[in-house]
Amino acid sequence: MAIETWDSPYIVIWLCLGVLVTVLTYGVRGYSDKINGVGAVVYGLLIMILSALDGAALGQTMYDKTAKYDVWGSLGTMLGLSGPLIVSGLILIVFYRCRVVKHPGELIVRDNDLEVGESYLLSGITWFMFLGLLSAGIGTGNLVVEIVGDRKGAIYALYMFMPFAIAIWLIAKYRKWMFKYIVWVLRRKGLLQVEDDESKSKDID
Repeated sequence: MAIETWDSPYIVIWLCLGVLVTVLTYGVRGYSDKINGVGAVVYGLLIMILSALDGAALGQTMYDKTAKYDVWGSLGTMLGLSGPLIVSGLILIVFYRCRVVKHPGELIVRDNDLEVGESYLLSGITWFMFLGLLSAGIGTGNLVVEIVGDRKGAIYALYMFMPFAIAIWLIAKYRKWMFKYIVWVLRRKGLLQVEDDESKSKDID
């Protein structure tokens, strides 16, 4: 069946449910330490494939054949692709937080540095958030192109570049925000492990 015929909201719903089931399975197995490298790769690829198909399906569903510029179709493609990836990353952050609370030794403040243990959940978060934010930035830039249409000028070029620049900034910042949140949770629960004779706590700038 050609992608062009995927103009049904039911296909979008089923693909979103497929992503949700896959990421929840990934999260549960990662939390329980019952996943290996091959399993993490398989789950990750499946989520990325389903997200790409969801982007194509939602784009076709929202496509307006009568419009000169396909604003709605571009919006649907962007949301359908980036949305499941970003949501998957956020869901894995919740599972990772729960795992670190259960095993606080995986995150230690030592000599004013944050030491983080290896985790397949963390690698999944990295890939999903990176790809999700990047595709959102590129998709939004393409959406701006559709809205701008034939108009030219430096200000319009800046509008097209801004979403991509914001996405890169978020990619650079989200990991820092995530660990600040997890450290705050551990500190509030009295589980934060600090190995520093001069300080019993750490502020992450």
